Amino acid sequence: MTNKPDFLTNYAPTWGRRRLTPFSRVPATARLGDVWQTAAARGGSRTVTVDRPADIDPSGPLQRTYAGWAELVDDAAAWLYEAGVREWDRVAIMKSNHLDVALLACAAARIGAVPAQLAWTHPPEFALPMLARLQQPFLITDQVRLVQCGLDEHALATLVRRTIVVDGSDRTDVVALDDLRGAAKAKPKLRGLDEPMVITHTSGTTGVPKLVMHSATTAHALSLVEAEKWPGAALEAEDTMALADPFCHQRLSTGMLAMATITPTMLMLSDPQSEQALKLIRDNRPTVVETLPNIYLYWEQFAQEASRPLRNVRLYVNSFDAIHTRTIRTFLNATDHKRPIWVQSWSQSEAGAMVIRPYSRKSVAKRGHRPPPTQVLGWPIPGLCKARAVDPETGKKVPAGQVGLIEIKQPGRCLAYVGEQDRHELKTNGFWWNTGDLGVVSRLGAVRLVDREIDRIPGASAIELEDVLLDRLPLTTEVVILPSGGQLPVPVLSTQNDEPLVKSDWERATADLPTLAEPIQIKWEEFPRTATWKIRRVQLREQLLDGASALGIGRWT
Repeated sequence: MTNKPDFLTNYAPTWGRRRLTPFSRVPATARLGDVWQTAAARGGSRTVTVDRPADIDPSGPLQRTYAGWAELVDDAAAWLYEAGVREWDRVAIMKSNHLDVALLACAAARIGAVPAQLAWTHPPEFALPMLARLQQPFLITDQVRLVQCGLDEHALATLVRRTIVVDGSDRTDVVALDDLRGAAKAKPKLRGLDEPMVITHTSGTTGVPKLVMHSATTAHALSLVEAEKWPGAALEAEDTMALADPFCHQRLSTGMLAMATITPTMLMLSDPQSEQALKLIRDNRPTVVETLPNIYLYWEQFAQEASRPLRNVRLYVNSFDAIHTRTIRTFLNATDHKRPIWVQSWSQSEAGAMVIRPYSRKSVAKRGHRPPPTQVLGWPIPGLCKARAVDPETGKKVPAGQVGLIEIKQPGRCLAYVGEQDRHELKTNGFWWNTGDLGVVSRLGAVRLVDREIDRIPGASAIELEDVLLDRLPLTTEVVILPSGGQLPVPVLSTQNDEPLVKSDWERATADLPTLAEPIQIKWEEFPRTATWKIRRVQLREQLLDGASALGIGRWT
């Protein structure tokens, strides 16, 4: 019989389940273990389509009803139980990006285990310490990850309890998933509402990602925003939604709760660079699109195709980070809808959606404007979240309009950082959570993001400069401004088809900007990225700027 793990002893207290208003649409379930079964009961004949077969069912169809996917979750739960997974066991899922990562997490949660969803992009220096923090988990992986993550026989024997390989292996120290098929159905046994339910991780832009723990109670609070019937910007059952987010991320854990409540037709895209993913969009003409800021940036040329594949979209959503003005304008102009809406959600794995803002075509009409409209992220979610700015050194609240570290207070905050509770406590101040971002809170409560604290540059905002330069230089496909110790900030950029940057274009674009170093041009694929497509700025600085250091403290990253 397994015992409760050590990391339960110090987790933070949670708030109870709630709703934003008495009239709010609230999630139909708070538990991952029954999310697909709830969706099956509510979804009727509506379908969920993927862009390639599931790795756990490679001969299965690309399209299933919600009930069909729920059946696959039950099958997976049986396989895990057959492999020895029991209540309170941790199950690390680290395989190629696909909806089946989320399905496996739901299957583990369905039999009382605690899934830990890890990205498929990790090198050994990230994967091995993350597995160590999970205290001998079961591991579900694939052949590519065994090599990529340095999971040799010694590593597996040291770090994990048992390893299941979804695409088989001739190694004797692992179990092939095929050997578990046909197992008897496992009896569902779900975790309590305030007990740990799922572990995901932060993006890891500055080093080894932190493992973030949530319960059903915290996940329910985070998904209130997604289930809510926002005027003109609510997801509805009649929608066709294209979603291209990493399936290992906390965004999917809470997003599935809203999905099970509303049950729209879904296109779940695992590879936003693949032709098959884009074909699904062209063929199905979604009415709602959600993906990461940098995937939207990558998709700009797709959005401008003459066939107008996005002509039916009425709502775009981006979470995670600030979005670029040029990108919003491009996509709003790509639809034939009269009044499309773009919703920007500033979010973190630890606290979900904190600040939201809608955009219309008119609000992003000006090109290269300073400050860019997207730098004002919006307002804390009414009835759910509060925001303030504090001095990075003293922790005291700064006056409205003054730059400080942004702290937020809302009920969905995570329970813990698994294996690093000291880092979690460093970011808490009672019920306030330190986001690690520098910004300004106006007298009206609007949050303007300046920079990540560790990436700050003197007297300016890299976020602002990057947005303005992308807007003024249409050929650019990425722009990153790197701090460089006491030297001038260094712009790093890529362009369409790697066309050389024209010096006169650069001079015109930067004429009214703070003085920058000469730009460095690299290929788009040379930018080091996380699984959420964020730029690993620390790594990029180490690659390009020999000996240069950041100015920020970095205490909270």
